[in-house]
Amino acid sequence: MLRKRPLYPFLFAVFPVISLAAYNIGQAFIGDTWGPLVFSLALAGILFWICRRLLRDSHRAALTSASLLFLFFTYGQVYSAFEGETILGIGLFRHRILFPLFCIVGLLAVLWIVRKVKHPATSTYWLNLVSVFLLIYPSFTIISNLAQQSISDSSSQNSSAVSIGDTNAATPDVYYIILDGYGRQDVLQNEYGFDNSGFINGLRARGFYVAECSQSNYAQTQYSLSSSLNYDYLDALGATNEAERISLLKHSAVRAAFEARGYAIVAFPTGWSMTEWTDADIYPDYGKSFTTLTEFETLFLDTTMLRVATDYDRLNSKTTPYSEARRLRILSMIETLKEIPSREGKYFVFAHFVIPHPPFSFGADGEWLEINVNTASREEIVNAYLNQVIYINREILQIIDVLQRESDVPPVIIVQGDHGPPPDLTNDPAVRMPILNAYYLPGVEAAEALYPAISPVNSFRVVLNRYFESNLPLLEDQSYFAPNQDHTRLGLVSNSCP
Repeated sequence: MLRKRPLYPFLFAVFPVISLAAYNIGQAFIGDTWGPLVFSLALAGILFWICRRLLRDSHRAALTSASLLFLFFTYGQVYSAFEGETILGIGLFRHRILFPLFCIVGLLAVLWIVRKVKHPATSTYWLNLVSVFLLIYPSFTIISNLAQQSISDSSSQNSSAVSIGDTNAATPDVYYIILDGYGRQDVLQNEYGFDNSGFINGLRARGFYVAECSQSNYAQTQYSLSSSLNYDYLDALGATNEAERISLLKHSAVRAAFEARGYAIVAFPTGWSMTEWTDADIYPDYGKSFTTLTEFETLFLDTTMLRVATDYDRLNSKTTPYSEARRLRILSMIETLKEIPSREGKYFVFAHFVIPHPPFSFGADGEWLEINVNTASREEIVNAYLNQVIYINREILQIIDVLQRESDVPPVIIVQGDHGPPPDLTNDPAVRMPILNAYYLPGVEAAEALYPAISPVNSFRVVLNRYFESNLPLLEDQSYFAPNQDHTRLGLVSNSCP
């Protein structure tokens, strides 16, 4: 069959989707690939059908359509790799030049195949074979990751969580609110000239203990939350690969402990599959429309020639499908959190706000904002980051007011950065590791239970000990930094607190 049937246009069409999914296996649901796969195969089928009708030769049609598909699927990647670069002072890698150039190359390729290739059937076997080999590695990566994920999930769900005592006293709802990429007060002041004392004082006025010297235990979300939600370090947890870390995050010891106590779990869509607990008892829809694109679908379109249309949309529209979905998720999360106290029952709430972390789509007053971090200046990126800090500060204080006012039993609330300012702003461990870390522990003497340098790994050790009669010793607070290029290159860093 590989010698006679030209399958390679369809296999080439599948490859960009599969390889992109394999590369982003930790951040994307495999289910998100179905839309791009259907689109790619449909495009290949339409091109092949048109070419066959015009050329009256299946092998020549396959070679022509494969050439056009190659240009279509590589355009966005070429544009991203060389955006802003010039050759002899000419900005070739701009849509107004690159798009016509690709069209000309496509036309020349078609003319060459039609006029110069005498026996296109002779290349069918080898192109089929190459296309099959191209799919082997990304397919193996996806399958092995899914297998590891399944094994890790089974192991996590069967492992015993810490025992939570059953007391007669009314137990509180517990809110774990993560503000992605939220740096510590002194870092915001020293690095970006931003005075965040208004928000910090607002937390303290509401009874929060703010750990002034807190640092994240890890510099990346997946590592940090896998650790904090299992109240231990990843090496001690035996998390040696991505699948195990994701499983620890989705089926954590903290979650299991509260479920064992009869708590309902509340989680939210975040746009990052690793922090989306889709099997939670409450997992609210965020009002997305049928046309709303997932992050993976947006990423896929940006690797293709449709990047021209998506960039035009970003420049000329107040919203884009991507920023619209992100905003809807955050706005929905804010409103849903305010509704939890009115519900019957006990709740453990995991709310991962992907803000002030990029992408930037909120201004200081919540207005629409769209900034491309790839082309923006450092000053523009810093201002966008700080504007999102200002916006989420106000919303978090309002959420806290509602939770404290409407809850029958005063709730436990942790407001915490998973790490400090993201790589778009800095790669300095002294800036990346310090985080916002604030605790509302009603009925607990904060000075006895907490301390200025407490880190996320000890957060739930304190909560479970103080409210649920556990007896977990506090661990030494340590921070492990890894560069964004290689998250596995972990190195111990000291606390940068003044």
